[in-house]
Formats: sequence, structure tokens, C-alpha cells
Amino acid sequence: MKHRKITFFKYFSLFFAIAVLVLITGCNGTPPAVPIINSFSASPTTITVGEPSTLSWSVTDATSVTIDNGIDTVALSGTTAVNPTTTTTYTLTATNTAGSVTATTTVAVSSYVLLDIGPAGGYIFYDKGGYSDGWRYLEAAPSDQNLKAVWGCDGIEISGADGTTVGTGEQNTIDIEAGCATAGTAADVCANLSLGGYDNWFLPSKDELNLTYTNLKVAGIGSFDDCYYWSSSESYNTAAYGQNFTNGTQNGSAGKYTPLQVRAVRAF
Repeated sequence: MKHRKITFFKYFSLFFAIAVLVLITGCNGTPPAVPIINSFSASPTTITVGEPSTLSWSVTDATSVTIDNGIDTVALSGTTAVNPTTTTTYTLTATNTAGSVTATTTVAVSSYVLLDIGPAGGYIFYDKGGYSDGWRYLEAAPSDQNLKAVWGCDGIEISGADGTTVGTGEQNTIDIEAGCATAGTAADVCANLSLGGYDNWFLPSKDELNLTYTNLKVAGIGSFDDCYYWSSSESYNTAAYGQNFTNGTQNGSAGKYTPLQVRAVRAF
């Protein structure tokens, strides 16, 4: 009787162990596995502000794949372009019923200093120190856009085109284009410019124009002429601000009909 009890206990223990093993491993005998991240990389790994980098990845055995920093859910494999303004580490997370795994890749972003060559091939003449409203730097085109152009619409007050401070030139240009149908004006030349792969150029405001003088012309950078240049800042219905690039003086009574030099700028 004692021998039978021992034998029964052995077989019961063996059966229980097998049952537990089957429960753990599943019907096919293979334990569930977490996803496999085959690759996750950025190219290039170092960019300057305004340039793109491409994230590439490949994942198997996942039911969902996500990338942080605003990219969200993605396919098991693919690519996407990113344009970070500061050095950014991206985390890819692959998930299935067995769990989640992650991988990271970093895009390093180099900053600009004054007089650097910008993304469009022009010159950096202003850095406000941080990003706000979608931009940090101002870049001037590497040369004048044409010999001379009028401000345009003499005798007509252009609503909204009276901004003078840094950061108002782009809106001034938009308002001039909306309120003055004359083709070939200083603002029109800049608004329709495509240069260096970019088409977001505008006529600088009074203070932005002055920065091109103090930070570029005085340094002998940018091939500026010793003559007057237009700003986008209207002073009244028959005049706008111009600046003498011989000595830096600004004049708010330059007649809109007067042909002056034009230098486009862009923000990024």
C-alpha cells in the first residue's frame, strides 16, 4: 500500500508539472516573445537648424509601434522626416502581448552664430536667443534682389504695414501684397523670391533692415551697396522707411515712388 501511494504521488507530480509547463509555453510549445527591433536610426545624425533628418526603422512581431516627440503610431517599418530645432532623442516603442521593447536614436542640432552662412546660402544677421513663433534666426539673401524698385502704391495707406520692430517684416510684406496690387514693388520682389531652396523671403522691417546694416554691412559681409535700401515699414500714405547704407541713417520720409535697393530676408 505504501509503495502504491508513492507511485501515485510521483505520477501526479509529473502530470502537474507537465500541465504547468503546457500552460506556460502554450499549445505550440513556444513561449511568447517580445517584439524584435531590427533597426532604428537617424540620417544624418547631426543637422543645422532648418535642415531635415530622416528616421528609419524596422520591427517584427509587434502589434503596435510608436515613436515619441509628436510622431505617434507608425507601421512596422518605414521612414519619416523630422526637423527638430534642438538636439532631440527619439524613442521607438514596439509592443505585443508579451510586452514592450524600446530603442532610441538622437538627432543633434547645431546652432548658428552671427555672420554664419544660413540654410538658404545667405548670412545670419540676427539671433533672438531661442525659438518662439516658429523662428529664432534672421537670414539675409547673399546679394541684392534687383538694381532698384519702388515701394509702391504712393498715396495709399497700406493697412497693417506699419510694423517697425524685429519680427514684423514678414507681416508687413504680407499686408503690402494684400493691399497693393502693383507688380515689381520692393515687397513684391521679396515675396515672390525663390532662392537657395526657400520661398519664405520678405522685405525687412525698419529695425530688421538696420540689423543687416550694423551686423553685415559694417562687417563687410553681404555685398551691400553704398546707397539707400527699402524697408517694409510704411510711415504714412506717401512714404516709408529707407536706410542709407553709406552711413546707416534711416529716413521715414522716403517717397514711395522712389526706386531704392532691395535686400530680402527670411526667418527660420
